[in-house]
Amino acid sequence: MLAYPIVAVGDLHGQAGWLDALVRQLEGLPEWGGAKLVFLGDLVDRGPDVKGTVQRVSDLLAEKGGACVMGNHDLALVNAAGLGGDPDPFWVKKYATYDGSDDTFRSYLGEEPDYSSFAGWADWLRRLRDAMPASHRDFLAGLPWVAEAAGHVFLHNGLSPDLDEPASVQLELLRRKQWAGYVTPRLGTVTAAEIKPRYPVWLGADKRLSANPLSVPGRVQVTGHQRVKEPDVNAVRIRLDTSGGTNAPLTACLLRGPADPPVFVRSDGERPV
Repeated sequence: MLAYPIVAVGDLHGQAGWLDALVRQLEGLPEWGGAKLVFLGDLVDRGPDVKGTVQRVSDLLAEKGGACVMGNHDLALVNAAGLGGDPDPFWVKKYATYDGSDDTFRSYLGEEPDYSSFAGWADWLRRLRDAMPASHRDFLAGLPWVAEAAGHVFLHNGLSPDLDEPASVQLELLRRKQWAGYVTPRLGTVTAAEIKPRYPVWLGADKRLSANPLSVPGRVQVTGHQRVKEPDVNAVRIRLDTSGGTNAPLTACLLRGPADPPVFVRSDGERPV
């Protein structure tokens, strides 16, 4: 359980320069010295400096404490390249079509992969894995699916109302990083029709959850995943991904305590609308 104050940071997608600009803004906050950090996932793909972003996040967490939760792009890379074990065939195929995955190859290998054959693609993934520092492989493979504080829950996408399991059980499964075989989709729901055994809805498979997650009694979910023009807040969740890795600014959220209103900070120094 993380102690307050907490600074949550939206999806980075290889934008190390935007992160550095955001940190410069955050350093002006009186709470910064004692604040813990939570990154909401999607460190990789799309941006020009994936390698630098992973290193910078790792360094910041070592300095200040906190957590980085896993996003769908991180999950795809980890499982496709086998960063924590054998490559997963589902993700090997899926990562070939992932938006911005070629930027991760460029950052670590200095060149784009060739998608012309499955065997060739699998070899590119092996080369990518071998090019990544062991510390980066271990960091990404070990990302938790959720981080928690007394008044907030931090995850990439959101809890699901399409599952029979209540919020308390879904949170426990997130803590254990368990999905397939542990949940029961409600009959007639989108999840029941489209469930993906290798892709948890909480990490991104059901994009609807970013805007309309199942509520957690007594706590607010802080999420990324779906880009919003401005920070989007209601009684159930706070959405922070204002960049998607493609359009500045990057946004952070200062949480002073369990029931305090969020304070937003942008990498360009402007105040959110």
